[in-house]
Amino acid sequence: MEYRVTPVWIDSLNENEIFVFGCRNSGRHFDGASNFALKNFGAVMGQREGRQGQSYAIPTIGGTIGLSDIRKSVNTFTEYAIEHPELHFLVTPIGCGGGCCKVWEIAPMFRKASKLSNVSLPKDFWIELDKGRLAEVKQKLVVLREAWLDVVSKFFGELRFMRLKTMSPNQLYRELVSRDCHTISLSEQMEWADFYDAAITCSWNARYLINHSTQCAYIVKDNKKKVGWIKNKDIDWDGISELPKEVQRRICGRVCKYDFGIFDFENGAAKIMWQISPNGEHHYLDKYYGGKTTDEKDIRLYGVIDPNCRVVEKLRIKIKDS
Repeated sequence: MEYRVTPVWIDSLNENEIFVFGCRNSGRHFDGASNFALKNFGAVMGQREGRQGQSYAIPTIGGTIGLSDIRKSVNTFTEYAIEHPELHFLVTPIGCGGGCCKVWEIAPMFRKASKLSNVSLPKDFWIELDKGRLAEVKQKLVVLREAWLDVVSKFFGELRFMRLKTMSPNQLYRELVSRDCHTISLSEQMEWADFYDAAITCSWNARYLINHSTQCAYIVKDNKKKVGWIKNKDIDWDGISELPKEVQRRICGRVCKYDFGIFDFENGAAKIMWQISPNGEHHYLDKYYGGKTTDEKDIRLYGVIDPNCRVVEKLRIKIKDS
């Protein structure tokens, strides 16, 4: 077999050569090979995957990205290389630096690509591929183990959050004050709180309202970004039927994908804001984390709650122009 080895250092490219690098899942090319590609080979800030000038990005780090995700991206790259025999792809050791993966985890993903005459691989990848199918079996077992551990972790993490949901307001209060919560004062002995706990699935999504006067606490937004405590009777439905179907589904499903805020309490009441739809053109998470940008308006519901997290003034629509 002919070994097409990627040079250890690449500072220039021939006209038909493509620099293949690993990057953050967000597409923010701040360091390493991705930053080098940004400065020298046409990589685009914010583009997480695919051809960019004389470079090709494969996301290997950030968020919840795992080996199965990297494999899918490598397969996509391989198909692209097959479709473009006029180009020569210089694959760097993606995922084996900042991505913290091992060579034996990544190299087998390139077995199909290694058979293409227009793909060069790092020397260490060729050494691993020469070990044959045993290396692939080892890599597949790692992927299966990772998937199984993820399922188990999520299952027990959900159980731990369910425990919080079944607590009484007094029990939840005692639980929260015993934790190292990040809190924001809302006046009148009220606080807006959140905390991080690796043992609870997506604990960082949840938000709580704490009433120190009554020593009660309430889950305002759960770990699945839902505001299920808001009932149908708490919403003024006038005009909602005229909104886009997706926006209606978010309201009916109590989906709180975007902002939810509670203003300061005054005389035992506080205004709340539930953002249903962001300005689709500018919303960062949609634009840079794989979602599509849209022409949606900024749509929010505003209402008023009391210190016991009960709606005392119905939530009504307010639409902001772009």
